[in-house]
Amino acid sequence: MADSLSAECLPSNTFMRGISRLNLWLAWLSGLVLVVATGLVFLEILSRLIFDHSLVWVIELSEYSLLYMTFLGAPYLLEKHRHVAIDLVTDALPEWPRRLLVALMSALAAVACGYCAWVGGLVTLDQLEYGMRETTLMRPPSYLITLVFPLGMLLLAIQFVAQTLDSFKR
Repeated sequence: MADSLSAECLPSNTFMRGISRLNLWLAWLSGLVLVVATGLVFLEILSRLIFDHSLVWVIELSEYSLLYMTFLGAPYLLEKHRHVAIDLVTDALPEWPRRLLVALMSALAAVACGYCAWVGGLVTLDQLEYGMRETTLMRPPSYLITLVFPLGMLLLAIQFVAQTLDSFKR
């Protein structure tokens, strides 16, 4: 993540500059979660080898870490066009049809991500309201696990809207 918060790296719109900064910070947080999860797995291995004792909670934390890394890092990757993309068809098209297709695909993705954010937000609020807990060893509150889903989807939806608008500006 060599991108800095300098003015030339950020969009011109104030709102999108804020979103871009948030995406960058969440991507750094995603990287930190990766480092911590890797360290915990390493400690788990050492604990089993040296003390013949397993740290069973590490596997559960690793699972949650994968969820958090995915949804915290995805908006940044989409913003910087570093996500997985199959552009075989779009690259073969002339410029105007390509822009139109990219705009349509981005708009559709924005709607899908917005819907997922909405439903995910409702589920997360229900989990908070009813005090639901995971049925795992650590028994964390469920909303702490699912909260990252609507957040990530909302930021992805915003980024897809920006891509839709940008496809006509280029």
